[in-house]
Amino acid sequence: MPPRRRTLGALGATFALALVLGLAACGGGGAAAPSDRTLRIVAGSEQRAVLDEIVVPWCKAQRYTCEYTLMGSVDQARLLQSGSTKYDAYWFASSVFAQIGDSQGTLRDTQSMFVTPVVFAGRTSAMQRLGLVGRSDVTVGDVLTAIQGGSVKVWSTNPTQSNSGATTLLAFMNHFAGNGPGQPLTAAQLDSPAVDQGITTFVQAMDRTPPSTGTMMEECVAAPDQCDTVFTYEALVIEQNKQLVAQGKEPFYAVYPQGALAISDAPLGFLPTGTADQAKEKILLALQDYLLKDDAARSALLGLGRRPADAIGLTLDHPDTTVFNPAWGIKTDIREQGISYPSAAVIEQALERYHTRYRRPVTSYYCLDGSGSMSGDGWDGVKAAAHQVFDPDQARLNLLQTGPQDRTTVQVFNDRRAAGPFTVDGNDPAQLRQLEADVTAYKPGGGTNMYRCLDDAVAELAKDTIAGRKKLIVVMSDGRSTGDATAGQDRVRAAGVPVVSIAFGDADPDQLTGVAQASGGAYVKSDDLVAALREAAGYK
Repeated sequence: MPPRRRTLGALGATFALALVLGLAACGGGGAAAPSDRTLRIVAGSEQRAVLDEIVVPWCKAQRYTCEYTLMGSVDQARLLQSGSTKYDAYWFASSVFAQIGDSQGTLRDTQSMFVTPVVFAGRTSAMQRLGLVGRSDVTVGDVLTAIQGGSVKVWSTNPTQSNSGATTLLAFMNHFAGNGPGQPLTAAQLDSPAVDQGITTFVQAMDRTPPSTGTMMEECVAAPDQCDTVFTYEALVIEQNKQLVAQGKEPFYAVYPQGALAISDAPLGFLPTGTADQAKEKILLALQDYLLKDDAARSALLGLGRRPADAIGLTLDHPDTTVFNPAWGIKTDIREQGISYPSAAVIEQALERYHTRYRRPVTSYYCLDGSGSMSGDGWDGVKAAAHQVFDPDQARLNLLQTGPQDRTTVQVFNDRRAAGPFTVDGNDPAQLRQLEADVTAYKPGGGTNMYRCLDDAVAELAKDTIAGRKKLIVVMSDGRSTGDATAGQDRVRAAGVPVVSIAFGDADPDQLTGVAQASGGAYVKSDDLVAALREAAGYK
C-alpha cells in the first residue's frame, strides 16, 4: 500500500488539504480575490466529490472564489471551539459534531444539505462468505457475528477523528445499552457492563482505524489483501463502486444493520469572522439555496449517492439504479428510524474512553532525531510534540491519550543512541511526564542515523508477543540521515509495523517517505503539530 503523504496546515486538522478553487472566475494575472467574494469552507473528506463536482462549478458560474480545506469532523469541532476565524463556513459530516463544536452557538444559518447512512460494506465475495448478500433483514447481531468471527479483516475510522467511526461507535453503544432508535445513550449507560464489555469487544475487532473516511476507502480499495470490510458512508460505497465497475473490478456490497442505523446529515453553517460578514453570508445562503432547491443541483447530488435532506426517512421515489444499485446492496425503501444521538457531554466521554478503555493496547516506539541538524526550530518542535503526547492533560485535550495497557518507548538518536530508550508501561501521569522531561533535557548534536533507531524499534517490538496488541513506530526527524536507506526500508517492511514519519525542521522528505511507504504507514509534515500527532494516533 502506498503511504499516505499529508501536508497538514490547519489548526487541529487530522486531514487538511487546502485547495484554492474557482480563481479563474476572478480574472487573470493571479490577483487576490476580493474578500467579499471569497468563501472559505472547511469540510469533511467525504464532501470532496460534492465540492469538486457541484460547489466549485457553481462558485465559478457566480464569479465567487471558493476555497476549501478537508478536515475530520472531530477536528472541525475542536477548531470551532477554539474560536478560530480561519474559515467562513463549516460543513460537518453530521450534526453530532456540529453540536459539539458549536457549543457557544457561534454558527448561524446551519442547514442539512443531504443525508447518507453509515453502512457495513465489503467486497461482494467477502460479504457472500459472511452470508450477508441478498438479505433485507441483516441485524446488529449478524454484523457482530461476522466481524468477530475472524474470517474477514474489518476497518473503521478512528472515532476520535472521524464522524463515520464516531457514529458507528455510538450506534453500537446504543445497541449494547438496549436502547431503541429514539432513545439516546446516557452517561449512566456508559458505565454499564453491557455497554463497556460489548463496545470493547467490538472496537478491538477492528484491524485498522484510519483517520478519515475518504482516506479509509481509498486505502481499502488499494489493499484487498489487508481490508475486506468497512464501516463507511453509503455515498462513498456508491462513489467507489462506480470507479471499480468501470475498471472491471469487484464492487463493494452494503448492508444496513437493523437496530443500529446511523445517519449523517451534512450540516453547513456560517461563521461570522468580522471580515465582510454580510457579503460572505449572502454567498453561503445562496449556495445552500442552490443545493437544496435547484433541480440540477439536487439531481447532481443524487448522482453522487447523496439522498435529499427533505426525503421521508431514507426512501427514494424512482431512484436511478445505476447509482442506488440494488446489486450493490443499496436500499431505497428504508423506513427504519436512525438512532438518536446523545448529548455532547456523553459523546465527549465516549470518545475519551475509546483511548482509555475500549481500543486495543498499543506498543509504540518513538524515534526522535536529536542530531545537530535539528538544532533550533526542529528540536523545539520535537519538544512541543513530547508535551502534546506525554503531558496527560494536554493529551486528553486533543484525544491523544495513552491507554492503561499501552507500552511507550522513547529513544533520542543522532548517529548512535543519544538518550534512552526510556519506557513506560501503562499511563501513570508521573511516568509519562518524565518522558517529556527526558526529551526536554536533551541538547541536540552529532550526526544522524535514523535507520539505527528503526532497527532498535523493530527489535524491541518483536519482543512483544502479547496477542491482540497493535504496534507502531513514530519517527520525528528532518530526514537527513546517513545509513543504508534501502536496507532500512527492507527491515521495516519485513517487520510489518507501520511507521508514521513526521517531518521537522528543514526536512528532506525522501527518506521519511521511504520508510513510511515500506511499512504501510504515513508521512506528514509538522506544520500543524497536533494534526500530525493525531495522524499518528489514528493507528491506535
